[in-house]
Amino acid sequence: MVLVKSAEFFVGQATALAKKLKVNDFLIGLTVVAFGTSLPELISTIYSSASGHNQLVAANIIGSNITNLCLILGVAAIMYKYKIRKRDVDINIPLNLAAMMAFWGLAAFMGFELNWAAGISLLLVFVVLLILSNEYNYFDHRGRPVSNFKPLIMIISLGLLIFSGKLCINSIVSISVSLGISESILGYFLLALGTSLPELITTLVAVKNHDGEMGIGSILGSNLFNLLFVVGISTFIRPLVLIDFKNDLLFLTGATLAAFVFAVAGKRYSFDRREGWGLLVIYAVFMIFQVVKG
Repeated sequence: MVLVKSAEFFVGQATALAKKLKVNDFLIGLTVVAFGTSLPELISTIYSSASGHNQLVAANIIGSNITNLCLILGVAAIMYKYKIRKRDVDINIPLNLAAMMAFWGLAAFMGFELNWAAGISLLLVFVVLLILSNEYNYFDHRGRPVSNFKPLIMIISLGLLIFSGKLCINSIVSISVSLGISESILGYFLLALGTSLPELITTLVAVKNHDGEMGIGSILGSNLFNLLFVVGISTFIRPLVLIDFKNDLLFLTGATLAAFVFAVAGKRYSFDRREGWGLLVIYAVFMIFQVVKG
C-alpha cells in the first residue's frame, strides 16, 4: 500500500515538475522518474560489486532491463491499453538500441571484462544519449497549465518509494537465501524483479492516469540508467566480467527489438493486450531458459 501511494504522489509531482520547467513528460520520465526508480538497482549493484558477487551484478542489470521491457510493459498493456508517441518509435526506442550496440561494441573490444576505462566510456555514452533525447523530445508548452509543484512532497514520496521497494527486496532475498537458491537464479528471478518493483508500480500508475508517455519514458530511461550509468559506476569498484552472459545480452537485445516491432505492428504507436501477452511470452521464455541453463 505504501509503495502504491508513494508512486502515485511521485508521478503526480514529476508531471507537475514537467509542466513547471516546460519540459515534456517523456524527459521527466527519462531523467527524474527513471533515476529515482533505478536507485534500488544502483544500490544493490554497488553492494554486490563491492562484495565480489560478479554474477549477481550482471544478472541484476540484465534481468532488470528485461523485466522492465517485457514484464512491466506487458502487464501495463494487458491492464490498460495505452498509446505512445511517434517520436518514441522514431527516436527513443532506437536510442535504447543504440545504447545496446554501444555496450556490445565496448564489451567485445574489452574482451567482455569491463574495467574503469570502460565505465568512463559508458558514462560518456549515457550523457550523449541524454543530450540527444533532450534535443529530439522538446516541444512547445505555451498554453499548457502549470500544476502546483511541491518539492518536499516529491522528495518524501521518492524516499518512501525506494524504501518500501527495498523492504520488498530484503524480504525476497532473505527467503531465497534460506532456501539455498544459486546466485545467478537469485539475480534473475528475485533481485532483478525486486529492484524493478518501483518501475512496475510507477509505470502502472502513470498508464492508469492516461500518461503512457511518462510510463514509456520511465522504462526506457531506467534501462539506459541500468545499462550505462549503473554498470559504469560499478566498474569503478570492481571489473565486471560478462563472458558467461553473452546469450543473456543477446536476449536483452532481442527484447528491445521486439518492443520496437510491437510498437509499430497492429495498431501503430499503441500497446494493447496482444502486444502485452507477446511481451510476457518473451519474459517467460527468458526465465525458462535461465532455469534450464542453471
